[in-house]
Amino acid sequence: MKKLFAIVLFLVLLLNAPSYAAKDALLEVSDTVPLKLKEENEGIEYGKLSKRDRIISKSSRKIDAIYPSTKTNKLGISFPGNRGPNQLVIYKREYGRRTLTNEFGKEAVVVGDKVVRLTGADSIIPHDGFVISGHGSAKKWISDNLKVGTKVKIDAKNNVLHSFTTIDSYRYCAKIKIAEVEQILDKTKKQYKNRDDKKVKEFLKKAKKELKRSCSSNSAAALQDAKNAIASAQIALSYTLPYLENELKGVWVRPTEKSEAEIERTLNEMAQLGINTIFLETYFHGKTIFPSEVMKSYGFEGQNKIFRGFDPLSCWVRGAHKRNMTLHVWFESFYIGNKLPQEDAYNILAVRPTWGNRNKENNASNEPVAHISEHRGYFIDPANPEVVDFLTKLILEICARYNIDGVNLDYVRYPVSAKATSSNYAASNWGYTPYAREEFKKIYGIDPVEISANSAMWNKWDMYRQDRITKYVANIKDALKDRGVVLSAVIFPDYKTSLETKQQNWQRWSSYNYVDALTPLILTADYNLADNMLDELRRKTSSRTKIYPGLFVGFMEGESEDLLKQIHIIRNRNLEGVVLFDWAHMDKKYSDVLRTSVFKAQCSEQNKK
Repeated sequence: MKKLFAIVLFLVLLLNAPSYAAKDALLEVSDTVPLKLKEENEGIEYGKLSKRDRIISKSSRKIDAIYPSTKTNKLGISFPGNRGPNQLVIYKREYGRRTLTNEFGKEAVVVGDKVVRLTGADSIIPHDGFVISGHGSAKKWISDNLKVGTKVKIDAKNNVLHSFTTIDSYRYCAKIKIAEVEQILDKTKKQYKNRDDKKVKEFLKKAKKELKRSCSSNSAAALQDAKNAIASAQIALSYTLPYLENELKGVWVRPTEKSEAEIERTLNEMAQLGINTIFLETYFHGKTIFPSEVMKSYGFEGQNKIFRGFDPLSCWVRGAHKRNMTLHVWFESFYIGNKLPQEDAYNILAVRPTWGNRNKENNASNEPVAHISEHRGYFIDPANPEVVDFLTKLILEICARYNIDGVNLDYVRYPVSAKATSSNYAASNWGYTPYAREEFKKIYGIDPVEISANSAMWNKWDMYRQDRITKYVANIKDALKDRGVVLSAVIFPDYKTSLETKQQNWQRWSSYNYVDALTPLILTADYNLADNMLDELRRKTSSRTKIYPGLFVGFMEGESEDLLKQIHIIRNRNLEGVVLFDWAHMDKKYSDVLRTSVFKAQCSEQNKK
């Protein structure tokens, strides 16, 4: 029983990872971090560990798998990237182009024997190296022991990974960061014609001096000089991206404030950071943060009990507009949380059990069906017109009562399934509800339960579910017509995988102008992969559709410069802004670097693109 409980707990913590269609991009094609650095006269050698090189720290960790699989992750379940709970795994190029892991781990990209970058998830695997990936305790080991420049060695015989961080590691890291700044400066000198480069050049010059001084010895002072060079280069980088006046600078926020005074304090912090757009989670886990007559009319809970006694949405809207911020309602459409319906008499599925979504395996179940890898949560049925009518009424109630600026639809999809190439693709699929099965049978003369993934009718079943999601989006767009409210949607940017595993056809929403904007989830700190995602997204969407990429660097505990480099990529592609995920993970290291320049105007004459 304890073992079963442990397995369930692990699964609750792990989400299925999105998979992104990326070009076969090599590390050296990055426009932000060149690996073939210009050799200058710093007198640094990057070869094997030498006797004179001072080791600062070293560590070892058991490798759970090289080329991980369902057999090696201990539970025999298909986790994202086949990396199991608390495992440290190694991906070599023979595994594939990318690790396909999710955002709940950390990864280090190794070329030769040296860590060249730290990423969060779904890293591109180099031809001449490998990726070290960890979850749980292994993630912590990576965070504690691997830095850019750390040397690593795989002991394949004993399945152990050894790491050595030396003074030379810090020098290498400083040199990498200096090169990043120089390259971004060179690439953006025409893009930001009015930029004041004084600060960048000041700290860049300082970094070079500190690095050169570090090379004179292997003393403690030399180590400190190398660390100072890294810090100076990071400050220089933070000044390379100037403030742009017309750029959307947004953040997703799950409200926790229980009074207007607390909301005012949070809004002040956001304004000081430079946030101009708030995506406020207003309907989530099947509850509203405001007192809702629509919810009560269906027999559901009229307001999330943690907010009873006041109306936070009214305070957020009023406070945001007072500070010239726009406020969009972040709205979880078909996901209603992971609380057991039978434990709450007002739960949506307790009141309307026929609304629950079902997978093929549990199509005949009379009980609500939870998705084991989506927080063990419950979904409602996009095919059921009663569900769509309810969600539409709820959104219209918000628009009628509050002066909101936009609606950001989240969970506009079916629960995630396995990929089409997986052996359990059909069994893991969702949408096998009584309503959908009956309607599909009337149209095509067959119950979808009887359709196998390799049959001619499977595509019809896929299209049926995709159409139900699209109809919902179109219905909301029509309902918001002439209300002056922007409609955006949260999407997964790999189009093929989005269709296969989530029935989410965002290309169609864009081409038919059903949405004004898309907020794609960039669930990686790998800038090459992020760039590839945005390239596909821009190619497959109408020029009328604005794109505000959602950046998860903070959630994945990435480096602050990773956030800047992703914003650099976004600006290079002439996209309209960024949305940060999320306010709860806005650590000081991220707010400090954003406040330095990119989110805050530093002079009276604001830069224009």
